[in-house]
Amino acid sequence: MKSIITKKNAFEFAQMVLGNAICAFSVTCFALPYNMVVSGVSGIGRIFNILTGFSVSASVAVINIALFIIGAAVLGKRFAATIALGTFAFPFFMSIFEQMTSLHHLVNEPMLAAICAGVLDGVGLGLVMRLGGSTGGIDVPAMIMNRKFGWKLATVMSGMDIAIFLLQIPVTAAEGIILGILYALVYGVVMDRMIVLEQGGYQIMIWTEQIHEVNEELLKIGFGTSILRGVGGYLREDRDIILCAASNRNFNKVKRAVLSIDPEAFMTITSMNEINGNGFTFNVADEYISDFSERHDGRGNAR
Repeated sequence: MKSIITKKNAFEFAQMVLGNAICAFSVTCFALPYNMVVSGVSGIGRIFNILTGFSVSASVAVINIALFIIGAAVLGKRFAATIALGTFAFPFFMSIFEQMTSLHHLVNEPMLAAICAGVLDGVGLGLVMRLGGSTGGIDVPAMIMNRKFGWKLATVMSGMDIAIFLLQIPVTAAEGIILGILYALVYGVVMDRMIVLEQGGYQIMIWTEQIHEVNEELLKIGFGTSILRGVGGYLREDRDIILCAASNRNFNKVKRAVLSIDPEAFMTITSMNEINGNGFTFNVADEYISDFSERHDGRGNAR
């Protein structure tokens, strides 16, 4: 068990390092060369770079380290540990990509660069945030305000991003502002999708006259079910309803299985952002037992 945990931690660490590298690549090689406004500490670093010539990566490193020290002092060592990797890895990778000037104009169209920056940054942030990590930066003041004043994290971070955007307007052409907004919109969508990648699915509710046959077929092909007690609204008759969850890839199997038994079955299918439990976040080997009576131990309890 200890070796498994170690391997898991190593994989998560590698994933967070990769996520920080992708974020740094997107900002350094796609956003900054096309003079786009950028959010977070990178935006502040961009302002310093324009006004003083100080490199963006160096500015980000100084600000991140300062915020890291403040966060550790105010919020404690546990919080500092959660942002330590991003605090140092993100500016480190930025400094590397700043030297690789051949990568700074990989596309000719600025709009395509904004889309590429948004997709890559969304993927990178998603990899980091789905593990509870951070790239440091404005997470720290947002967490402090949340702890001290009870302000909502999302609201504070959005407000700070908007303020950083506005600070860059006087030193940015209109095209860079528009491209920066497109970049931010794209990475927001991609990041949200990455965070719930492979965690979502569908919830299916099934009304059928052949409730037992449909339920057994779903169990047989490997889908867990629950049978809910309901009452029909029109005739006020007792009805059983099957509730089943399936991944994005497999929910059509549920539909086909139900309709193969009862072509007139009524189903509602709801998209779910995240599903946790057996068959989704872990698997418990359990062979299908066709005889219902054999599934119990004689005391009314399932094995």
